Amino acid sequence: MFAEIHVERGRIRAVLPCQTGTVIRTETSTYEFPGCSVLPGLVDNHAHIMGLGEFLSNVRLDQATSERNAAEILAISAPRNGWVIGRGWNHELWANPVLPSRAVLDELCPNVPVYATRIDGHCAWVNSHALRLAGIDPEGHSGLLVDDDMQPVLDVMPAYTDETIREFILLAANTCSAHGITEVHDMDVSEAAARITRELAESGRLPIRVQSFVRGQNGEWSEQGLLPAGGEFHRMAGVKLFADGALGSRGALLSAPYSDDDDNVGLVLCSVASMLEQCNAAVDAGWPAIAIHAIGDQAVSNVIDVYEQIRNRDDGSEIILRIEHAQHVRPEDVERMAALRIVACVQPTHCISDAVMAEKRLGADRLAWSYRWQSLIDAGVHVAAGSDFPIEDPSVLAGIDAFVRRIPRGMQGPWQDHECISQAQALWCFTEGAHASAGMEYRRGRIDVGFDADLTIIDRDVLTCHREDILSANILATFTAGVCRYSRHAT
Repeated sequence: MFAEIHVERGRIRAVLPCQTGTVIRTETSTYEFPGCSVLPGLVDNHAHIMGLGEFLSNVRLDQATSERNAAEILAISAPRNGWVIGRGWNHELWANPVLPSRAVLDELCPNVPVYATRIDGHCAWVNSHALRLAGIDPEGHSGLLVDDDMQPVLDVMPAYTDETIREFILLAANTCSAHGITEVHDMDVSEAAARITRELAESGRLPIRVQSFVRGQNGEWSEQGLLPAGGEFHRMAGVKLFADGALGSRGALLSAPYSDDDDNVGLVLCSVASMLEQCNAAVDAGWPAIAIHAIGDQAVSNVIDVYEQIRNRDDGSEIILRIEHAQHVRPEDVERMAALRIVACVQPTHCISDAVMAEKRLGADRLAWSYRWQSLIDAGVHVAAGSDFPIEDPSVLAGIDAFVRRIPRGMQGPWQDHECISQAQALWCFTEGAHASAGMEYRRGRIDVGFDADLTIIDRDVLTCHREDILSANILATFTAGVCRYSRHAT
């Protein structure tokens, strides 16, 4: 939309018609964007701020073309605190799409420990040096660690200093602002990251709002004394758990074996009993939201079983219950999610990256359960959206494009196009719908008097432009709390 927006003390005080573009008037400045539209500030409701900072600062393997090419990149990279740390390899995109092995790392990187995570973050590729430091005998070991098996190596890696964590958070936050993002729901947050995010927010250095969902798989938030707390730019919003792993590393929990691995149904990272115990503890402590990672259909069903018991508590009716990813949902569980008011927090660009791999993992009969968007909306499920960066690019425009066109990499047309959603629905999922998944829709997500002046300026109206033109749109400026945090062409 075109509009003239008046801002006072970080909130919208007037919205006036404008025929020529967008004008933002604050107490001290006027910003004019001829021919440009204004959107409610874009939100990423599932992402990893520290992970993005690490990804941008450490060794990037997302462009590697083979196992050896990835190992060569690692071999010429400078160690950080004595380790070579990389992220982003994806064997599904290599000419020979097989998982990498320890042998090539030992050949090319024999004298320094190497730790390189797959693009989904649920599998690590390490050399013998790293295994020995973790007390693991490398003899006969593949050099691949999946989910919980990664922890012994993580335990012996040097911890980041507060200054490094601060650098990562600011780098990621400024990157988000350049993408038009005004708020991020930060997932699986450690005590150190939460503390430093709060310090940056209180000192006025944080350009985006952050809702922290703290680490709770083993009650970490309780052990570290973390509790829900409010703030304008940083809020301790919820607790994060993991029900299963990822589809790419065959850790997503399925109700029947993988089509390309007959003896494997995935991983149970947290049992129903353990999830219920952790959720009850979180509700007892006053946390307003719970977010549980569930990708496979059986994991989703298990989480719904837990959430049904939380809803039945005397104080469970208003808790925000989120399923993160909800990538593969059986038809009967779609209905259960709607009845229990469970939020599906989806990442549409995962579909674009993973469709070819999903076909191999799931087989034709189960694909109808995959990356269900319109089905969830039609059933009355609240769908909110994010990117899961750094697993995917932080671009919300890429997410909107994925929602409405649904064309995976390597394909010429939409994949299961009955699950495409409209441009208006897609934008809602990244604005008001995303805010509602953290209980903030009462003051953010709309361009209206009294709402927070979180605004994204873009060079076209993504609600009305041709679907094919969404990806070529440009973010011109980002305002959070009425302050211009990023600008390309403001006058």
